[in-house]
Amino acid sequence: MPASPASRAWSWVRALVLVAGAGFLAALARDQTAAILHRQPLGIDFLPMWAAAHEAFIHPEKIYDFVGLTRFEHPLLANFVGLRPFVYPPPALLVFAPFGLAPFRIANVVWTVAGLVLILLTVAAQLKSPRIPVLAAMVLSPASVLVLITGQVTFLIATLAVVGVLSLKDRPILAGVLFGLACAIKPQSLVLLPVALIADRRWRTLLAAGVTGALAAAASAAVLGLHTWLEWLSALQRFRAIVMNAPGFQKGMITPTALGITLRLDPGGQETWRLGFAVGALAMVWGVFRKTEDPARRLTALLGGSLFVTPYAMHYDAALLAPAAALMLTHRSSPGAWIAALGTGALLCCAAIPYVGAAAVTAFVLAVSLTPEAAFAGRPRPTETVVGACGPAAG
Repeated sequence: MPASPASRAWSWVRALVLVAGAGFLAALARDQTAAILHRQPLGIDFLPMWAAAHEAFIHPEKIYDFVGLTRFEHPLLANFVGLRPFVYPPPALLVFAPFGLAPFRIANVVWTVAGLVLILLTVAAQLKSPRIPVLAAMVLSPASVLVLITGQVTFLIATLAVVGVLSLKDRPILAGVLFGLACAIKPQSLVLLPVALIADRRWRTLLAAGVTGALAAAASAAVLGLHTWLEWLSALQRFRAIVMNAPGFQKGMITPTALGITLRLDPGGQETWRLGFAVGALAMVWGVFRKTEDPARRLTALLGGSLFVTPYAMHYDAALLAPAAALMLTHRSSPGAWIAALGTGALLCCAAIPYVGAAAVTAFVLAVSLTPEAAFAGRPRPTETVVGACGPAAG
């Protein structure tokens, strides 16, 4: 049955708004890129990954030596002053190892392009119209631009999480393997995964994730030595002490812990604040995975809830949530629901604003995760069925 004139007009309005928004984000990205590259070299966060991979089999003692690894990186740091440590767990080195064989600039380009292509192909396959402006807005959002400039691992983790969530129902073992790999590379990004899988009764996925993580840990210990794990645990403590007491890092953090610091809570108040968000995150993930199969809400609860538990996460980590925002912008077509999705997406675009980012990301996570399904389901047209990105939406 042909769409009504009102429906066609609304589709055009949505497309025009998204094109205008993507254009604005493109201009913002141009200025953001110029400002950042004036202060630091391209791929500055990929540099420690590449350096650790390069040194892993030559000078393994440098992997978690903050000063020693920074000295190795120094010729590529231009005028940047400060430590550039490697703090990913040992299994991540098995992923980065091939890149350590190539010159840094080539490795950085391949790494960044590969991450961008992975997330674009993954999300594009799940989007409805208007697909192109939504994808453009997703990769031009300030957090995503930071990932591209710095060479962060965010797009890889987001890809694994998106495919994992979408595979839960039909391919539970694959979902577990992908989740396990993501946890082996950046465990704090999926710290609440067991809660989500238990709530959804995905026992095979939970087992597959555990086995995958254990195999990755065993492989890294076999290749790099068990002592590397002890050195990583020590490095984590040192790194946390550095970043949690550095104002330069605090202004770019997006966790509720950082928001508590900005609000200048006293130590007792800060602990209560953190505990409240941690307990709330557990309840949020449990409730979302029990009540809905909507992938946007599940991704937001899982990845955003982990931010509520983890003290340290930077503005580029907000790009983990960008696929959820993109899914909402093409799957919630009724005017009220779409405008709400646009508003929450705008909140996510504030993630890179110093000190404001923590409040914006926290608000995004709460709004998307806790808004009842009926509030955005809308009424389908006679020829439509309301579906999520991976099947009928649970209501």
